[in-house]
Amino acid sequence: MKEKYLYIDKEAIATLAMLKEGLFAPVVALMDEKTSREVDQTKVYQGKSFPFSFVLAPSGKRNEEILKSAKKGETIKFVCDGGVVGEIVVDEIFKICKDQRIKNIYGTSNPEHLGVKDTYKRLGNYAICGDFNLKFPDIKEHKAQIQEAIEKTGAKKVSCMMLSGKPFHRVHERIIRSGLVKCDLMVLFILKPYTDDFISFETRYKTLEYFIEHYLPKSRVLLIPLENTYIFGGFNEMLLNAIVAKNYGTDRIIIGQNHAGLGAFYDKDGLSSIIDTLSGLNIDIDVMSEFVYCNECKTLVSTSSCPHGSHHHIKYHSPSILEIFELGMLPPAIFMRKEISSMILSSLFPERAPKLKKIHQNLSPSSGLLDDFETTNFYVSLMKLHQTTSLN
Repeated sequence: MKEKYLYIDKEAIATLAMLKEGLFAPVVALMDEKTSREVDQTKVYQGKSFPFSFVLAPSGKRNEEILKSAKKGETIKFVCDGGVVGEIVVDEIFKICKDQRIKNIYGTSNPEHLGVKDTYKRLGNYAICGDFNLKFPDIKEHKAQIQEAIEKTGAKKVSCMMLSGKPFHRVHERIIRSGLVKCDLMVLFILKPYTDDFISFETRYKTLEYFIEHYLPKSRVLLIPLENTYIFGGFNEMLLNAIVAKNYGTDRIIIGQNHAGLGAFYDKDGLSSIIDTLSGLNIDIDVMSEFVYCNECKTLVSTSSCPHGSHHHIKYHSPSILEIFELGMLPPAIFMRKEISSMILSSLFPERAPKLKKIHQNLSPSSGLLDDFETTNFYVSLMKLHQTTSLN
């Protein structure tokens, strides 16, 4: 019999791997048509909140032809980047409504929405369910790493945060430190994207790694990459984050007051948020208040405890801090540590190295020896000069 293939991308493979490893439990398998319709309608699976049906419906003419002709019990190979990465035994093939599927994920089917546009291209008309296996060891290793840390530390309370670190700034530091006070072990999940970012994932990982290494009790903090696939791109992000956090072995997830997925709405009992609508998650959700820099207090403060008005507050608006980096400038030290800013600028503008080395040699104090030069040295030295106060 001629072998059949479904061609899917790394993002789909990662999502399937998370499902296979139980990170979306109680959902642990691809849903059939009946179950899919029920979950899309009720937003509940086995008595627990779940935002939408979990299906695999790959796009492409080749894939659609394979799915339309597939028979129950047949084995179909998964192909990604030219290689076989797994297989699925067909249980059921059924047609889906692409527009409704996208609306369930993003809350809108507006083609101007970036997530909608990208997902529409990668979503097919037919879904497949059945038992599957695939090669994606990362998630299994990360689960084992967290479990090992829990056993090694004897942790009874395990908290986590999901963050992109774009960029990693002082408010992130403050929230992490506040969270550490309430737990025995903190897991920092750094979101690993499947689209190009201005600041690469590798650089963002290094900035968090640096902070943990130098400013936190290392034995109580883990840094774990989290596959940030398209299903997390919609307004259900917070709910899915909570489900994944619980299934990774944590019992508390910490989020900021401005989390995009938190939401707020009025009902008959007053102001509520999405947290009030969730059921059966068995994980605490700790919503931290907004932090700002107050130019009267001269420090980082919570807006709920600072007595000064908002006209004294400098907000940590990540897109604006990114714009400073886009201009090739160092953000002020009140926003970010100079060492972290230096790491980011060095990765963004590697072509500056020869010129920066010359400036560094001309303007910086010298030991008289020829020191090895890295571009981070220049930016750190420059920030130190910016912070010199005697001539201000």
